[in-house]
Amino acid sequence: MELKVFRDTVSVEQQLCDLTLEHPVETEIMIPDYLPEIFKIVKSFVTPVILQKQVMGGKLTLEGYLRLLVYYQGEEGQSLCPVEQKLPFSKTVELKPTGCSRYHISVAGECEYLNVRAINQRRIDVKGAYAFKTVVSGEVEQEIITALSGAGVQSKQTELSLTRTVGDVEKQFTAEDTVEFEQAPEAILSTQCSGAVSEIKLVSGKAVVKGALMLTVAYRAEPGCHVLHAQKEMAFNQIIDVENLTEDCECSAQVKPMGCTITAGSDGGTVASVNAVIALLAYKKASVYAVSDAFSTAYEAETTTKTILTGQIIDRFHNTITASTSGALPDAGSTVVECVATVLPPETVTENGELCIKGRVVAHLICCNSLGELECYDKPCDYMLPKRYAGSADAVSVEATALFESASAKKSGEDASCEVNISVSGVVTERARTEVIDTIVCDELLQAQDDGVALRIYYGKAGEELFSIAKRYHADPAKIAAGSGIDTETLQQDTRLLIPTAE
Repeated sequence: MELKVFRDTVSVEQQLCDLTLEHPVETEIMIPDYLPEIFKIVKSFVTPVILQKQVMGGKLTLEGYLRLLVYYQGEEGQSLCPVEQKLPFSKTVELKPTGCSRYHISVAGECEYLNVRAINQRRIDVKGAYAFKTVVSGEVEQEIITALSGAGVQSKQTELSLTRTVGDVEKQFTAEDTVEFEQAPEAILSTQCSGAVSEIKLVSGKAVVKGALMLTVAYRAEPGCHVLHAQKEMAFNQIIDVENLTEDCECSAQVKPMGCTITAGSDGGTVASVNAVIALLAYKKASVYAVSDAFSTAYEAETTTKTILTGQIIDRFHNTITASTSGALPDAGSTVVECVATVLPPETVTENGELCIKGRVVAHLICCNSLGELECYDKPCDYMLPKRYAGSADAVSVEATALFESASAKKSGEDASCEVNISVSGVVTERARTEVIDTIVCDELLQAQDDGVALRIYYGKAGEELFSIAKRYHADPAKIAAGSGIDTETLQQDTRLLIPTAE
């Protein structure tokens, strides 16, 4: 009888590269005539905005711009003033050929160093470097044997638990609304935005994502360094097309603000336009069976094995964390003017055999010192998520993203305290390696036994597998079970088995 082999494929996401791409930050900023001249530089920030990330033709391409924001104290009125510039970038990296069907690109980063100095009262020189930490993974197809029939072949199957990715999509959108100010702004100092997803509704081929963006605008209403704030909540409702998406899929989504533009409206009001991106992951949990062992009752079966790697999402998390710190300022006479923050990428560490997620934010306290000059004091704040995961870094992988929500600071006596609220979201995947049959060949017939024995007796020990015993004697496991009166694949106790002779 001809041997029939039934095959299928399973996919697994494998990391293709983990690299750091450095990009120089070099520019000159000219202060426009309508802004005050420079008295001193206070603080500078670099924020990346990724407009495109893709893998095509074996190349990884990142495109976007670095938003450079410089705070300075002006000569006129000693006011806190901002000036900013967009620095476009394009990074291309060659990747090794992999034959992946789908790619996932994660980009985070931080400023390595930034030197900002005033050349004269209207010219700023900037030199520095920004590091993009980039992780690229791709779905690799692996062929498995799911079943065998014919040629007297007996097979043992093992269950593979895995997660099938249905969609990994990002969609950019813009939300617009009017913003009301307590006083008419003289200067917009900063726009900080956070976002939250409140509902995900799935229909055939589409995901409807609802949520809100929270915009905070810091501004001055008059010369000096008194900072006011205006807030606006902007609801959004976005439809994302996802091929093969069904209502029984599981989904996670995160909204990431990219920037905000403040303009004058036609009716004399102020309009805020917030650009954001929704990152949506849709998946299904599944089980497939693969042949892990095989033999024949009629032929000498030759088999080879291979190791299959599978991944299963075991947790999705979204935590709102408050990182805080306090301490004395270098100048005891300083007063806090404004608090902004830099959120650094979270990392996974191993403690006591468990994986945990920790991170750091840096609160920047812009203060007016006892001499009336503006200074910026940096206060690092550490945090750790409460949940831990058993397993090593090889068996469990975590992808986490930390996004800024809000920051505040106050001074009491000589000490200043600050709090930074951030949202940390991510996915935890457990990986398993399973040995399965790769090939099987049945060419040579088993030699007929000439001892005249039609039935053998075998005394099995508790814990032995019936399939292993049957393989040893080239016997049908079902016949052994039926003849011995057992109905389990593993012997529960010491048992006498009747082994029919191989035909």
